[in-house]
Amino acid sequence: MKLIDILTSPWAIVPSKYAEITNIYFTHLRGEKIDIKGIEAQIGKPLDNQEQGYSVENGVAVIPIDGVISKRMNMFSKISGGVSTELIGRDFTQAMNDPNVKSIVFYIDSPGGSVDGTQELARMVMSARGKKEVVAYTDGMMASASYWIGSAADKVYISGDTTQVGSIGVVAQHVDVSKAEEKMGVKTTEIVAGKYKRVASQYGPLTEEGKSALQEAVDYIYSAFVNDVAMFRGVSVEKALSMADGKVFMGKQAIDAGLADGVKSLPDLIDRYGLIPSTRAIRVITEERIRAKEVQNANPTA
Repeated sequence: MKLIDILTSPWAIVPSKYAEITNIYFTHLRGEKIDIKGIEAQIGKPLDNQEQGYSVENGVAVIPIDGVISKRMNMFSKISGGVSTELIGRDFTQAMNDPNVKSIVFYIDSPGGSVDGTQELARMVMSARGKKEVVAYTDGMMASASYWIGSAADKVYISGDTTQVGSIGVVAQHVDVSKAEEKMGVKTTEIVAGKYKRVASQYGPLTEEGKSALQEAVDYIYSAFVNDVAMFRGVSVEKALSMADGKVFMGKQAIDAGLADGVKSLPDLIDRYGLIPSTRAIRVITEERIRAKEVQNANPTA
């Protein structure tokens, strides 16, 4: 797939990260060499495209979803520290079939990413409900495509008041490369069959018909996104729409809006969903039981 095809495809991602990805493309379009070493220094790791995996602690498989999401690993996802839905799906399937895994936590810090492959992964997670407990957790950001995936889990938890959740929406853009080609002494003429085959071609200005076609595609994907969130979270489409205006919700706002179920830490979740409760978890459970008993004794008729 060409870089421009990736760029002009629909994305479910926060605007700032989309702008960063767009800038990468335009650097390439101008014929400038992308400073890989500089990017590696900036993100603090080599762009070696290492495969993902999961770790198991106390019977809990922790699957990371970190950075920009794409169907397959590519330059954009590598530069942004991204992940592949194909590899996440592979890891999820392995964890579901792993006899040493009791439950699964998606550990998410992602601004979203490409729409392609996202719904399929989210539906895979949804279909696993009832087999093993699946939880989505973020201590940073769970936005757009990453929320699409996370919302399919049995529960969604955040770490605190500064956690960012939501940004439910879809974006696509048209890039006219004709002027850039003209400067290079190139002119592309497309020969097509079918009225809508290249209705929004990048080799010329966007027409009203082309804009309408792109808007129709974006609206359709947005509707699918909202309907899935409604189904996954067990709410009406009208309720889901109130969460889905593209806004990023912070901390308790996300809980109040119905996007998340509560505040937890990752160790808390491993204790709660693990095979053997830790000493700390046992202490918390004991304290809760004592409080419940005190309430019952104070209200014997309750």
